[in-house]
Amino acid sequence: MKIQNLIPALLVAAAPVLASCEKKAVKEVAQLSNDPKLHTILTDTFSTKMSDMTKVVEFNKLLKKYGQSNGNYIVIDKKNCKALVLNPDGDTLQVSEVALGKHIGDKRGGGYMVKGAKLAAYTPPGEFTIIKEGTKAGSSSERLYDQRVLVLQGDHTQEAYRKTQVLALHRVPRSPMGKLREGVLKNKTIKDNRVSFGCVNFLVDSFDKMKSLIKGVSTKVYILPEEKGNSLYLEKQANGKFKFFQKKYRYESQEKTTN
Repeated sequence: MKIQNLIPALLVAAAPVLASCEKKAVKEVAQLSNDPKLHTILTDTFSTKMSDMTKVVEFNKLLKKYGQSNGNYIVIDKKNCKALVLNPDGDTLQVSEVALGKHIGDKRGGGYMVKGAKLAAYTPPGEFTIIKEGTKAGSSSERLYDQRVLVLQGDHTQEAYRKTQVLALHRVPRSPMGKLREGVLKNKTIKDNRVSFGCVNFLVDSFDKMKSLIKGVSTKVYILPEEKGNSLYLEKQANGKFKFFQKKYRYESQEKTTN
């Protein structure tokens, strides 16, 4: 049989399988939406009886239960300067001390090395996704970070935020500034760990171990708020999926938060 005649036949044969998978995905989404535990997390948007960590862990357990898990994920605990890798069952696989943005608080941060950006040094909370690994070959960033960089994308609801936000998980830089950050990560206290321009800095060994435990691109990263009165809340999106946002500064633009 000629190739041009074989392709339509293969498509016809595959159609029932594809339809079955689509029906299964729709059913799993519907089951998740009706789960009482999910409604508890959604309702807690207003009561805040659950900690942010509990919300994230319980939600990821539900994703696994209904076949929607994205695998191991990362939680950044700003209050304690810790990065945790957890599996879909909520088991902690790794805990690392990290350096964070030097501006304490939950405003939109970043902007370092972005043309025209107003420099801010917050590590903003919310739900993020790793969208890129490494840096451009031969660039100054490659020399600084040795390709140990995971670039994040998050709640880009404002045009100004999209243009000025720079957020990543990366090793301490290869520079005098990096030596300083390495020192604060080794001195057995977190009181001086707020030294970055917003990115989350790791010791090299910790970064490499963390990377070995996740799939890389598409991995979820949840950054927990640190300001009093702020917390994460879960919201249903137009596509039927659910996503975490921070309450306090979700809709503020970069210009407003950095003045």
